[in-house]
Amino acid sequence: MKHFLSMNDLDKEDMEKIFEMADKLGTESFFPKPKCAGLLFDRPSTRTRVSFEVALRELGLHPIYLDYVFSQLTRGEKIEDTGKVLSSYVSIIIARLHKHEMLNRLAASSSVPVINGATDLEHPCQALGDLYTLRQKGLLKNGTKIAYLGNPSTNVANAFLLGAEKFALDLFFIAPRGYSPNPAYAKKAKVLNSFEAKADVAYVNSFDTGEDDLNMFLPFQLDSEKMKKLGAKYSMHPLPAFRGIEVSDEVLDSPNSLAWEQAKNKVAVQKALMQYLLE
Repeated sequence: MKHFLSMNDLDKEDMEKIFEMADKLGTESFFPKPKCAGLLFDRPSTRTRVSFEVALRELGLHPIYLDYVFSQLTRGEKIEDTGKVLSSYVSIIIARLHKHEMLNRLAASSSVPVINGATDLEHPCQALGDLYTLRQKGLLKNGTKIAYLGNPSTNVANAFLLGAEKFALDLFFIAPRGYSPNPAYAKKAKVLNSFEAKADVAYVNSFDTGEDDLNMFLPFQLDSEKMKKLGAKYSMHPLPAFRGIEVSDEVLDSPNSLAWEQAKNKVAVQKALMQYLLE
């Protein structure tokens, strides 16, 4: 039984295999028509939900969306019971839940593969698509320098950190003093409080913090001047972007912004991931 709950569930060879599938699955379909997939969401979503529904339909699987608020879970049904029943109906489950612990319980009770569509701890589908985007630019290789701007302990940061380590990318964080990566995910990651280091890519995430913390992060907004200081050719952003806060218009709309390719690549990579889990 294969699951995809964390970037630790795939090694480098597994991800390369998925990426090779994604190259083909951009134009081809391999799934028989009558299969269904359950999407259980209790977090807001634009790109994750739409990209998965598009990917499923292109593969011939019918997506069934379950809003957590309108499920029996809100009446007290245990997630294990939901997992048992839901997995008897569908071929695969995509779950976007606030608590990673609840995702683990869902997967333990499921008889079909479960994909993490984002929890409080990890967003591995985002990381997988980001690594594929770097691969398309010839940057998924030992020593590529990635400067990650923003809170270094978010679910996106956690997942991307795990993926970067597997490909020996040189990832470092740039954040205000007092912020550090989640120790459960960071082994050798360093945090800088300035833009003195050099990088090939600047990855900026939303400054999703309280008002007081936001004031601390505002000087770390990624703009053209910061790109020049870093010497970075490309910028990345997982979206949604809050323009003028964590990223400037000129950076996000630049020809060297990979944010739009990151979003577009979700469909192909998630199609490949689902084929990998179901093969």
